[in-house]
Amino acid sequence: MEDEEQMTTEEKRKKMVEGIVSAPADAVEKVYDEVGQSLARSAGGALGAAAGVAVGGPVGGVLGAVVGRKAAGKLTSEDGAFIAEGGPAAVGAYPHLRRVGDLVFVSGMGPRQPGTNEIPGGPIKDEAGNPLEYDIRAQTHAVIGNIRAILEEYGLGLEDIVDVLVFLTDMERDFQEYNEVYAEYFSEILPARTTVSVEALPTSIAIELKVIARA
Repeated sequence: MEDEEQMTTEEKRKKMVEGIVSAPADAVEKVYDEVGQSLARSAGGALGAAAGVAVGGPVGGVLGAVVGRKAAGKLTSEDGAFIAEGGPAAVGAYPHLRRVGDLVFVSGMGPRQPGTNEIPGGPIKDEAGNPLEYDIRAQTHAVIGNIRAILEEYGLGLEDIVDVLVFLTDMERDFQEYNEVYAEYFSEILPARTTVSVEALPTSIAIELKVIARA
């Protein structure tokens, strides 16, 4: 106890974070679905749950695991890279996001599904490079879903996004339908947005988004 009293606030916070990240995962998903998202929206709320772990007890333990696993970004202001368990596999040497100060930079994300690399709506070409029919609406929903999953695992949400850069491989064919799907998610949030046409993307996809969010 005496050693703990001599610790600085920053040292106590780091010790608390280490403790909740290693907490058991039982019931984490259920509790997060019910209360975790609201906790993740508030750094104060998240730290309050972490304090419950320090006090002890089964409820505090579960909440601590929720916050530690699902809202880690709200428990620290440290810069650095973050790789989400629920994000698609990277095709290069980059993390899902990197925090710098009060901003979070999410790497360019496509519609490939975590674990399977399946492309919702189908790939835009076959292995021989021949064009295929694909569903840009399905790909757009999947891209935004991937970004939302990564941000939520860090303790943020789509509403924290302030800037969006969109890459389309076929602007003439896909802009209208992509734009309609985009509006379903962002018509109220209204982050800044830039949409550009590119010749190709690293995998057989028609769309990729790169976003910046507030931490």
